[in-house]
Amino acid sequence: MSSRGVDQIESALRNFWNRRAATYYTPDVFGRRILGAYLVKLKPQSLIEVGCGTGELFPIFHDVPRVVAVDWSEEMLAASGKRVDRHGYHNIVLGKVDITSPESVKYLLSSSMAPFDLAVTRTVLMHIPPEKVGAAIQNLTLLSNNVLAFEFYDPSVDPQKLDWHNWHHEYVRLFRPLGYELVDSYDRPDGQPQILFHFRKS
Repeated sequence: MSSRGVDQIESALRNFWNRRAATYYTPDVFGRRILGAYLVKLKPQSLIEVGCGTGELFPIFHDVPRVVAVDWSEEMLAASGKRVDRHGYHNIVLGKVDITSPESVKYLLSSSMAPFDLAVTRTVLMHIPPEKVGAAIQNLTLLSNNVLAFEFYDPSVDPQKLDWHNWHHEYVRLFRPLGYELVDSYDRPDGQPQILFHFRKS
């Protein structure tokens, strides 16, 4: 795909998520419990959530002393900010970051905030087109030696049947050249095509 085509998709994605921010909610209590249980196991002292959206995962971060939650949508961050204020999440700091752009994550790398014990994504990488997901994962691995990616995964899917803002990626193939091995993977037992991948720098 041409650079112009990728830029058009990125612009459409930004507009799509900005429009949805005011009312966006994913009623996935089970998914949050899966992630929450894994956090209890790992006990991170610092964490970055990439693609925090409206802050739906914030309740499961209550035992993490230092959390940075980032998104590329100002409207999503505004909704997250309201959630932080409403519930008094004093351990959470918000920031605008485009994980596909090295320049966008540069301030995190040069600040005292990074690196983190753990980086988390939930249904974020699946919304990044193939032309940019490699850069996103490379930037993600700069932020932590441990990555939890809770993402759509179904090798049997027909790409033509996915919504225009969804893509299927081979995460093990993308993380491994960067020195990350698959530590664990958890296939949801409720039938949703979503897997919790835990990658760690070897």
